[in-house]
Parts: sequence; C-alpha cells; structure tokens
Amino acid sequence: MAGQNQVIDIQIGVLRSDVRLELSASEDSLPVVRQTLRSIGETVAADVEALEDAELAVTEALANAVAHAYTEEEGAVHVSFSPGEGEILVTVRDFGRGMDLSGDRDSESAGYGLSMIAGIARRLDIRGAAGTEVEMVLGLGVADADGAGADGAAPGVTPAERILRRVVAVVAAQVDMSVERMMEALLVVELVARHGLRYLAGDHVDIRVTRGEASFELRFGPLEEGGARNAVRDTEVPVVGSVVQRLADDVRVEKGRTGATGCEYLLLRLATERG
Repeated sequence: MAGQNQVIDIQIGVLRSDVRLELSASEDSLPVVRQTLRSIGETVAADVEALEDAELAVTEALANAVAHAYTEEEGAVHVSFSPGEGEILVTVRDFGRGMDLSGDRDSESAGYGLSMIAGIARRLDIRGAAGTEVEMVLGLGVADADGAGADGAAPGVTPAERILRRVVAVVAAQVDMSVERMMEALLVVELVARHGLRYLAGDHVDIRVTRGEASFELRFGPLEEGGARNAVRDTEVPVVGSVVQRLADDVRVEKGRTGATGCEYLLLRLATERG
C-alpha cells in the first residue's frame, strides 16, 4: 500500500481552467498530476495524441523532481497548468538541492531526460536557483471536428468536477478502497463539485485531499456562509435524503475567511469500507 497521510492541495480557477497543485515529491503524485492534465485536456477538447505527448513531458519533469530533488526527506513539489489556445503552459517546481545547469542538459548521465522534454515542448525554460523550476509550453492541438475530445469528454462538465473525480479515483485506489465503495466515493465528490460551485465565495475553488490509513478526507471551498450545508441539502432525493450525508462517513463544516469576508469549507471523510 502507498504511504499514508499525504496531502494534495488543488486550486482551480472558475473563470479560466488554470490549475495549481501542491503535493509531495513522491511516486504516488505522478498519477495525480497526469490525471489532472488529462482532465484539463478534456475540458479544452485537446487532440488525443497531443495530450498524450504533453502527459509524457509533464510526467518526466515531475519524475525528475521525485528522483533528484530531495536526498533525505520527502519534500514538496508545485505544479501549475495554464491552458491557452491550442497549448498549455506547465510549471513544475521543487524546493530541493537544485539542478546543475552548467553541464550538458542533453546528457543521459544527468538523469533528467531533458532532451525528451525538449523534443515535445514548444518552449522549455529551466531555472535552478533554490530548487528547480521547469517551465514548458506544450501543444494540445484541437480535437477532430466530430466533437470527440480526449476520451470522448462529455460537454458541460466543469474542470473542478473532472479533476476532483479523477484525483479521488487515484487516491481511492492508493488506500485500497473496494470497487463498490470507490463508486460511492466518486458519486459523492461529483455531487459536491456540481452543487458546491453554486455557493463558491470567490473566483477559484480550493480542494484539499488528505489520504489516511484506511480513508481520505476532502475539504472543499471557500463557500459563502451557509453554502456548505446548502450544497449537502441540494443532493437530497426522495426516500434516501441527502446522498452525500448518506454515503460519507463524516460531514462537517469548517469556518474560515477569504480576505475580509467570512466563509466556510465542506469537509467529508470517506472510509475504504462503509461502517
């Protein structure tokens, strides 16, 4: 089983599909970042082959941070995505020992695979002060005229809903969640994203996924006052009641502030097996 108590912070712009991730420089983070990029590609109807190439470049850049940035303790890595017309700006930033940029970047002995990334990227910049920052512009192309984007993405689904669903699927697999329970967890987070965005306080959504030993916790917001309970209430169906309340192991509201305004966050805990 993967390591426990890892935290994934995700910030998603509502007006744009900009996404920022803060997560550990570990192998467990690789599928999270890949699935985030795939979700963005689906949202902007990227060409399938171009998106696969972009995933390869981003995975290599992140794998470099995982393998080389930190020597003794596991550190943090920040990944940001800013999609544009037919392309995406990606930054992978660690805070480790830094890369020696004085040598041959194309040398395989350096272990960074920069030649492969450079062959895919339209632009590649590497900065090595106080850690390493890899900034690249990757082509995404445009899906075929028949409207089928990457993986035949359904229209009308927000980036937050796509990303949250994919990230939770990865985390659920890492905590050995049963298939039946995973489907319930995916339904819960899908409903939270769909209804919670109605009560968002601001122009971005912050999501924190904390992986525990036999469960994970989701923190979603910032929401306007009363928005967390309203989002849970909006999932009510006849006879069953609130689907979120019924399927989550714990539902709580956490008070907070965004700027000078009060806000709140919806907190959910989902165990690998229902109690």
